[in-house]
Amino acid sequence: MSDEGASMSGERPLTQHFLGGLADELRSRMTHLSHLEAVLHDILEAAQAAWPQVSVPPEIFLPYLARRLPEEAEAERALVEMKAADLYLACACSRGERAALEAFERSYFPDVKAALMRRDSSFGQVEDIQQILFQKLFLGDEEHPPKIASYAGRGDLRGWLCVTAVREAIDLFRKVHKEEPVDDGELMDLTATAGDQELAYLKRIYRAEFKTAFQKALASLSTRERNVLRHHLLDGLNIDQIGAIYNVHRATVARWIAKARESLLSLTRDVLMERLRVDQTEFESIMRLIQSRLDVSIHHFLKKGDE
Repeated sequence: MSDEGASMSGERPLTQHFLGGLADELRSRMTHLSHLEAVLHDILEAAQAAWPQVSVPPEIFLPYLARRLPEEAEAERALVEMKAADLYLACACSRGERAALEAFERSYFPDVKAALMRRDSSFGQVEDIQQILFQKLFLGDEEHPPKIASYAGRGDLRGWLCVTAVREAIDLFRKVHKEEPVDDGELMDLTATAGDQELAYLKRIYRAEFKTAFQKALASLSTRERNVLRHHLLDGLNIDQIGAIYNVHRATVARWIAKARESLLSLTRDVLMERLRVDQTEFESIMRLIQSRLDVSIHHFLKKGDE
């Protein structure tokens, strides 16, 4: 950073607070310091307007914001793209501000409850899960800091929270039932239901991006790969029956199916990576869930293509 830039930051208090929390690598790449004060002022104003009952001093929030910018990004662009209002509330909650905790619970926990409910309205013990989640989010324990501090502001806070809640529900289910004689089929069914709900929530948030990515990936497969998947998932043919169609060994068909799935997942990942503005943790969660329900998605899109 130039002497002129250093002077500017000294004369502009918001800039000074922000730069104090910025990684050295990012600070060295900042090129528009003359406009930074105004940008930070607008960010603070918008965050305070979104949460008028919450108050976080600029000298606390701006370094908190700076520390969550991705180091590989262009700092100015990343700053504008951050979910600063969500991060402002998260910052206040991480400090244990009562008004912030009340605002968070009031604004987001109804969505948490909805994300936890199954069709029979009995996914685990919802109230217990919410209490455990509250504890982990805002209080932490001797070994772990409050989880809310891990929210990086690069994706929607509501989605991040619901994903976290469903994971917590699955963990609690496993702990409660680990001593009970539950057969594998029942356990798989229960955990798959939780995954379906989490995936459905993420798909709803990123519906357009997911649809575009999956359709592009599916179109990129070869004609044979699409037809083999169609025979397997839509027509219900086994690998021996498909092998008879192509006059190849069943092992060859199995390899074709595995390769088609792998290609589809990889291509979907590439397109989503370009389109989604989420942090790496949330992106990996999305991809794990897509992978866990890949055949269902293939079936849906292939069937749509046939209609």
